[in-house]
Amino acid sequence: VMRINAFLPMLWVKNLKTYGLGSLGLIPFIAGVILSARQHDILGISGEAIFITYSLAILCFLAGAVWGQVLKVQFSHVHQRILIITNILVVIGWAAFLTSQKFYVVSVTVLTLGFAGVFFLEFNLFKLSTTRQDRQYGRLRVILTGLVIAAHSGMLVIHA
Repeated sequence: VMRINAFLPMLWVKNLKTYGLGSLGLIPFIAGVILSARQHDILGISGEAIFITYSLAILCFLAGAVWGQVLKVQFSHVHQRILIITNILVVIGWAAFLTSQKFYVVSVTVLTLGFAGVFFLEFNLFKLSTTRQDRQYGRLRVILTGLVIAAHSGMLVIHA
């Protein structure tokens, strides 16, 4: 019993840090939407530029996080397919970013679908996982992905 009680504060602090960092990661998305809606910029950088560059960066980060999850488990054909799909999503996201100057709405839509795709891959990995910590991270990912997709939807409404 003593070991479990000693472990709980560490788990709580880890969760607080994870949730805190995840929440802070939403700030550039929100800033991009607000700046875009108000047609303002920061140091000459538009809300659209902030949003689209950060969107691509986070899509790449999440794809890398999926790789990290896959590399921790017994590798299978399913895992190989997941790694290939993450690479495809990132390359498509990169192409969307490159064309965002002329096709901003299409680019944001493609990046939104990229986030949905990475979430789908993560969801499949969570279904295979049995640890409590992964379920907590999975819950956080559902919340954050929903908010990121909502921010993307906001950009689409602004620019449609």
